[in-house]
Amino acid sequence: MDMALVDASYLGMNLITWPIIVPLAFLSLLVGVLQSLGTPWGLFRYYWVIAKLVLTVVAVVVLLIQTPIIGSLAQAAHGGDLTSLASGRFAMILHSAGGMAVLVLATILSVYKPRGMTSSRF
Repeated sequence: MDMALVDASYLGMNLITWPIIVPLAFLSLLVGVLQSLGTPWGLFRYYWVIAKLVLTVVAVVVLLIQTPIIGSLAQAAHGGDLTSLASGRFAMILHSAGGMAVLVLATILSVYKPRGMTSSRF
């Protein structure tokens, strides 16, 4: 294993998480809410819109929980401590796969727009 590449990878993840990924996640949530309020679908009129909102909120919360782990992995990789990387790497793979599943599910909901209205007018 090339330690310089591992070190650079984890340090790079740590550098882009807070200044780029976290703000974009919150922006995605904000744009989704604002866009839903300006369309005929509304924010709480259809179950699929509520499902997308819940998926996005859960994804943002998981991202915020995951960011300290990313920082810890960067410090461990920089210090050359490969033993502490094993569990953190599994968490990174698991949460990345979960994030991809959330994105695919949100895309499917957006494209197919399943029927089913709520009783809300908002």
